Amino acid sequence: MTRFPMRPKLVKKIPGDPVFLMKKTIILSFCILFLTVESSLWAQPSHNWNSPSEVVKQIKKKFSDLTSYKANFQIQTVSNKKSKNMRGVCLYKKGGRIRYQFSDPSGDEIVSDGKTLYIYISRLNAVGKQDLTLNKSNKSGPIFSSFTDEGLSRIFRKYHYKFDSIEQPQVSPKDNRKYFVLNLEQREKVGGFETMLLYVDAQTYFIQKAVASDGRGKETTIEFSNIETNPDLEDGQFNFHISGNAKIVNNPLVSEQ
Repeated sequence: MTRFPMRPKLVKKIPGDPVFLMKKTIILSFCILFLTVESSLWAQPSHNWNSPSEVVKQIKKKFSDLTSYKANFQIQTVSNKKSKNMRGVCLYKKGGRIRYQFSDPSGDEIVSDGKTLYIYISRLNAVGKQDLTLNKSNKSGPIFSSFTDEGLSRIFRKYHYKFDSIEQPQVSPKDNRKYFVLNLEQREKVGGFETMLLYVDAQTYFIQKAVASDGRGKETTIEFSNIETNPDLEDGQFNFHISGNAKIVNNPLVSEQ
């Protein structure tokens, strides 16, 4: 009698079978993973491949390559529901040299040659004279010093930073330009500004605006416009001469450090 090889008996997998359910779960998981990755690759705009660290790297390079700049500025401070607005023209030259010439309030100045910072308040005829070599290790520094090569290096060491949202860069409704928005938080709470938002031009990597908050609820916003890079500036523009009858307060910023 001729024998034929037996065919393997087909076992129908039913929905309640544990093996069937396990394989089905694995296959579905891979399908979902594949579809998620594929849709992300198609939906994710190319700019989202930028990382915060890459943006910070480009900011540092931008300010490292700058020898000087000139710009209009506007500063707004809000504290206890009261706001104050200031404006004027600022100058910067490599080496930590800055000059903020205020048109409102008229006559006020902030000047530094990189070693000493002078803050002149015209209505009081008073000058704050700050030695910048004192206790530089912890303090975040005045917000205007953040827009220098030296100030940025200190800030990115002392603050954690990340994008403030997934969508980067963001389009500003004010000028329709694209900005990376970085959220900074002090690594250690040592006074000064505990948090900052930096608005970085996505084309030039210049910091166009900063919003900073301290631990007491005071918020300071500084914004730049009409920026001119690498103008020819004389060193003498960063010298400050104290008039004979001006009141001098030495190292007024030490208590904040």
